[in-house]
Amino acid sequence: MKVLLINPPTLSMYSLFGLSIPPMGLLYVAAALEKAGHQVTISDLTVEYARLEDNELAEADIIGISCDTTRADRVLALSERAKKAGKKVIIGGPHPQFMPDEMLSAGTVDFIVKGEGEAIFPALLDVIESGEEPDSVAGLIFIKNGQMLETADAARLDVEQLPFPARHLLDLSNYRGVVDGRPAAPLVSSRGCPGACHFCSSSSFFGRRWRARSAESVLTEIDELYNNYSYRAIAFMDDNFTLDPKRTTDICNGIIQRGYDLKWWNFSRIDTIVKNPEMVRKMADAGSYMVYLGIESDNPETLNSLGKQNSKTEVKEAIRILKENRIESYGSYIIGNLNEKPADVEQTISLAIQLDTNIAQFSILTPYPGTVLYQQIKDRIFTSKWKFYDGLHLVFRHPLISRHHLQYLLIMAFIRFYRRSAKSASGFKENVGRADLSFGKLIRCVLEMLV
Repeated sequence: MKVLLINPPTLSMYSLFGLSIPPMGLLYVAAALEKAGHQVTISDLTVEYARLEDNELAEADIIGISCDTTRADRVLALSERAKKAGKKVIIGGPHPQFMPDEMLSAGTVDFIVKGEGEAIFPALLDVIESGEEPDSVAGLIFIKNGQMLETADAARLDVEQLPFPARHLLDLSNYRGVVDGRPAAPLVSSRGCPGACHFCSSSSFFGRRWRARSAESVLTEIDELYNNYSYRAIAFMDDNFTLDPKRTTDICNGIIQRGYDLKWWNFSRIDTIVKNPEMVRKMADAGSYMVYLGIESDNPETLNSLGKQNSKTEVKEAIRILKENRIESYGSYIIGNLNEKPADVEQTISLAIQLDTNIAQFSILTPYPGTVLYQQIKDRIFTSKWKFYDGLHLVFRHPLISRHHLQYLLIMAFIRFYRRSAKSASGFKENVGRADLSFGKLIRCVLEMLV
């Protein structure tokens, strides 16, 4: 069958500043579909000036659309176009799995894929081609006889057996993700997260069991990116790349033995960095450039309510170890927890300045569907305009801080952090300078946030 996979458009601060990466989820599904004998094309509408043409819809037998929370409304608009063209529509991603009633009630979506789509999507196409009932396919949600039917969950996939992402289906020059100024290729080396962060849906979507590819498998994909695609930078997109220090060290040794000139970026837990300084030294030798750390808050009560166990002592030690090895740090902070007053937010901003990470990302606490947080405070949520679930807007009634005051505090967090020194200001300008900014883009971004 001819399958068109669509990555919906977005207009966020990240895309405004030119930070874009290929849609890895769709590339994995595309690879699985090709392996099953289907003809696949991808339309990535996040790419600048990209449009979905009517002939693309007309030529496909099946339309598949990726859906996260902020783009849910755009997904439904795309599904409406596809249905008007007479096509079956299949959507996947975290939002439809956790909000199936909403996505199916529009009448423009035929099937929702629950969880990982690499096995479910080809199995669904088999029954569509044969004319059989889809009830036997695990991992689906759909309407049958006017009622929503949810089949059993599909088995978790063996990540070692997955084909590499179908990068050949995209023009990779359209993407602007960078590491140390070099074009960077995203790489996913594991799935699942044993963490229990209340604001994150990853463990609900991919499972709590960490499923890691072997060092040999990861190095083979690095070989492909380095030798076939000429990448000299990689962004490891796992929720926690370093969870197994031995595997991390083996990957580093493989990079070193190959003599690759690589710079790379990854997520890590703070305690993993603190407990494994030898691993960090090996990471530095293998080209580690920056590590993302979920610091989140300076308030122990906030950390506990978010399911985080960091201590300030551990955070400081992790950053010290990274600096000692000349690895830059990327600190993430969440403001506006229910127990927080403005003074608590100010304290977290002060902590970020004190820690002096190279990059700081501040986000307003956001209750994404599928999270523990969403269940805890869903009665406080005052908007279902999903585009506002971007970490830049308050979407629930906060008991101690007004919506406008928290928005002001978010703006001040960025200003205070990036104006703290000439070095930090120049680093921010360097990042922004890589993007093709225009007055029109700025206006569109503002309108997206307000309307």
